[in-house]
Amino acid sequence: MSSLAAQLAQNASLNASLLVDRSRRKPTASYLFTGKDADQHDLEAIHALGVNSLLHLTSVVPALEKYEDVLFSERAKETDRTLLSSEAIEELDRTIEEFLWLLSPYLMEAPTGKILEWLVRRFRSVSLFLIGSETHGRTFQNK
Repeated sequence: MSSLAAQLAQNASLNASLLVDRSRRKPTASYLFTGKDADQHDLEAIHALGVNSLLHLTSVVPALEKYEDVLFSERAKETDRTLLSSEAIEELDRTIEEFLWLLSPYLMEAPTGKILEWLVRRFRSVSLFLIGSETHGRTFQNK
């Protein structure tokens, strides 16, 4: 195997085969949408929803702006959790948890749902929204 081929193989997503063959894929995890509806919205569309919602909420909570680069940038859109080191995953999880603490008073607001959708989709953290709801003793329904 050539050096380039070895490098490409090393950096290939662990989920690459599932991304190509949609028939073998599990339904898309979603906070806002149900099964087939979730599959209708690609990552690009969900990212746009999340970014627009973040912009809306930063006008109310300027401290959220600090997380834009790590969680909502073009670079974040390319982040593949399966390729991160365990230290990088821990750092990402800490950042998300800090972000959720700031976001949690606004869990019932529509933009927050769209932000949670982005976090669930991109970072594959279905339990993300439970952190905020449990910390404030709130429960909220899907959508």
